[in-house]
Amino acid sequence: MFIGYYNMSIILTFIGLFFTVLGINFSLDGNVYLSLICLLLSGICDTFDGTIARIVKRRNIEKQYGIQLDSLVDVVCFGVFPIIICYCLGYHSIFNVIVYFFYLFCGITRLAYFNINLSDKKYFRGLPITTISFILPLLLFFSMSEYLVMAVLTVVGFLFVFNFKIPKSNLKLKLFYLILGIVIVSLILLKYFGKV
Repeated sequence: MFIGYYNMSIILTFIGLFFTVLGINFSLDGNVYLSLICLLLSGICDTFDGTIARIVKRRNIEKQYGIQLDSLVDVVCFGVFPIIICYCLGYHSIFNVIVYFFYLFCGITRLAYFNINLSDKKYFRGLPITTISFILPLLLFFSMSEYLVMAVLTVVGFLFVFNFKIPKSNLKLKLFYLILGIVIVSLILLKYFGKV
């Protein structure tokens, strides 16, 4: 009846996308702290979606569909969404636009490369794009300096495409990311309610 492959293996991917759409809405309304929480929650969903996908029994075509779907959602969640957050903070000079383009170019390049290089089960090549969901909220919690934020986006973009190995996350590391995410969300909420 509908095109696509629908099963439990992609549920976290779509939950992460929901948080991104919610976060974009918060950004456009000027609620930067709530949008950062949504970015982080989206990142946590992406961290665990592969774990869920491996548990669910899937045909090969469903696995391929899941890989493509995950990358397309990643472009929105961790490529476009961070740029919207920064733009809504008032960072929209021509210099900022150039940084945004570089960051997004590198992120998309990394995702496309990853999609056709799945043979290495132990390592990522380049920094996973999901890491921005932890880096940006932590950075903006401590400083909203435009030049610092642009410098970090530039460095992170470069690391997306720099050819170095990063070990893929095991369950213990993913749980560490979850705890880190909870800590960052808690700090942001404390700061947010402290300003109300």
